[in-house]
Parts: sequence; C-alpha cells; structure tokens
Amino acid sequence: MLKPTYRKLKHDLMSGIWPIGARLEALRLADEFGVSMTPVRDSLNRLTGERLVDLRPGEGFSVARLGERALRDMLEFTAALLIFAIHARTAAASAEPIGQDGDIAERTATLFLAIADGSENSLLCETISSLNDRLHAVRRLDQVLFGDCEAELGRIYAAHLAGGDTAQLCSLLLSYHERRRHAVPLYIEQLCRGT
Repeated sequence: MLKPTYRKLKHDLMSGIWPIGARLEALRLADEFGVSMTPVRDSLNRLTGERLVDLRPGEGFSVARLGERALRDMLEFTAALLIFAIHARTAAASAEPIGQDGDIAERTATLFLAIADGSENSLLCETISSLNDRLHAVRRLDQVLFGDCEAELGRIYAAHLAGGDTAQLCSLLLSYHERRRHAVPLYIEQLCRGT
C-alpha cells in the first residue's frame, strides 16, 4: 500500500492543493485514502526526505515551507545546473516532444530533464529531477502569472532541439529563470493560499 499512498500524497503536494505550511495529519489522510496509518506515515517520512514535506518535533508533518529566499535559491540553482548541462553536453539533444498536453509544470520538467540528460551526468539528472518535483507547484502558476509561458517554453524547446547554438539556449534559460526570480513574491502569495 505504500506506493499508491506515496504517489497520491506526492501528486497532491506537487499539485499545490494544500497551502505552504499546512498541517498534514496522518490519521485524516489515512481515512481519506482508505488505508492504515502506516503507509501514510511511511510516505510522509519519504516525502520529508525529498523535501516536499517538513517534519517538526511537536508539530508533526506539514507541507514544506517555502520562503522567497529559498525559492530564489532554487531558481538560481536550477538555472546554473542547466547551463552547466548545456556546456557539458556529450549526447545529441533528446527529441522527446514536450507537447501541449498536461500542465505547464510537467512539460517544463520534461524539457529541463532532457537538457540535463544531454550531459550524461546521472547526479545532475537526479538533482534536476528533484528540483523539478520541488518546483512543480510553483511552475503550475506560470499560466496565471505569465500569459506567454507556452511560447516561452516553446522557444527553449526549439533551441534545445537545434543543439548547435549553446549561447542562445543559455540566454533563453537565464531569461526564463530571471523572469521568475522577479515574480517570487507573487508565487509565494499564491502558494500560501493553496489551490
């Protein structure tokens, strides 16, 4: 029962259905999911390790707190890792389409992982994957905050597939992340409300 419970909890956390800092009561979640407390607690502990959940003594589990500084740091770190991946490319660009289906956060994660994958550095890919998970709820807000986010992602994807002009791809990625760094207060405000 751990895997379905874990997947459901992770999906809900990444979807941003609970606001930042919201208490996650294991008993209530177990009742809601129709499972015992054990898989819920085990899942919450695993998600704590993935930094999607906070565990504070005396307070229990809660949705991971995210402040402006931490979000800026994650955006800057993601940009730096992607720039590193571009310069370390050893493989041809992945032609996996990002499509128009699914949400913008899923398509962004797919693209950024494909860029990291080109470096053939497994640690880099694991780190980008982890950051993708932690930034998923943030990226879901792009459609609310930026009317042209689809076109912006399309330009990054096209530059990634072209493969030759690393300066253009780096410039597009830096612009993407800088734009979001300036919107950090808006992201935090939205995330504190939940969806």
